[in-house]
Amino acid sequence: MSYGINALDEAIDKAIETAIENKISIFAAAANGGGNELRVYPAKRGDGVLAIHASDGMGNDGGISPTPMKNRDNFSTLGIAVPSKWSKEAIAISGTSFATPIAASLAANMLELARCKFDLSEHQQNMLRKYNGVRQILQLMAGKGIQPRGGYDYIVPEINSMLEYKFHLLIHEMF
Repeated sequence: MSYGINALDEAIDKAIETAIENKISIFAAAANGGGNELRVYPAKRGDGVLAIHASDGMGNDGGISPTPMKNRDNFSTLGIAVPSKWSKEAIAISGTSFATPIAASLAANMLELARCKFDLSEHQQNMLRKYNGVRQILQLMAGKGIQPRGGYDYIVPEINSMLEYKFHLLIHEMF
């Protein structure tokens, strides 16, 4: 969900509940007002929604994300100066709205890795796709247990042998 609004919306909330019931993970843009703005809805909803903040390509705070929330996940990934095209011209775009689909695609890549590399049952694959499974995957990619970068949990977009090994361990812990 590459948008945010300042008030709860009943129709959106119902759609989110339906998605959660159908084991669909929800990613939402945190906001672009920096420290002057709190997380917007639906990113501030919490349970069932993964809020995504924007960083540069090295994991540094991009200066536009809201202040990280205590005792909550504060995932960030590339959302600052993302190469793009507009009217056939190369441009750089920034925003948590751009970081959100990037985070979703990184999680999708890990789910595909699990499907192809590990001998998982359909039930196990479905469990990984749920909110808690995807959340644990993102925590793993952000170096779960290490100090967050500037308060944000930077999702490292690199799959290497160490990450693959830790992912394998995570799967065995879950099941």
